[in-house]
Amino acid sequence: MNHDYEKQLEAAIDRELKGLGELPAPATLAPRVMRIVEQRAALPWYRRAWQTWPMVWQAASMAAMLVVFGGICFGVVEVLQAASTTAPAHQVGGWLASLGAVFKTLGVLAEAVVLAVRHLGVVLLIGCGVGIALAYAACVGLGTAWMRLALARR
Repeated sequence: MNHDYEKQLEAAIDRELKGLGELPAPATLAPRVMRIVEQRAALPWYRRAWQTWPMVWQAASMAAMLVVFGGICFGVVEVLQAASTTAPAHQVGGWLASLGAVFKTLGVLAEAVVLAVRHLGVVLLIGCGVGIALAYAACVGLGTAWMRLALARR
């Protein structure tokens, strides 16, 4: 674009905006804002943001969260140690076998997808992808038009 044109446009827009003057706020704005502020201030302490809780309750909740987190960590470590030392080898083998079955199933499904792509052909799949993209674009466009019509002031 022309650099001089951009500077002229910027100066013209700046002049117009400065010439607008102050816009008055609606008369109902201040009472609505004050009502919302009062409603939030009237909430009990436990319904407000954690940073606004009394310091005693902040410390107590932090201590409780640390105890719970420590308990979970300790429990996980204990379970893993117990599983590795006292669990029979066939039980651990059973867990690994079931995990192997899941991965084998996922591998078979991936192979089926590859075979389907080879059988149907790349052109058909690209056509389906383009059709889906066009349908998506149509849905977005129609949804946008519907929302503009629904929310338009009459």
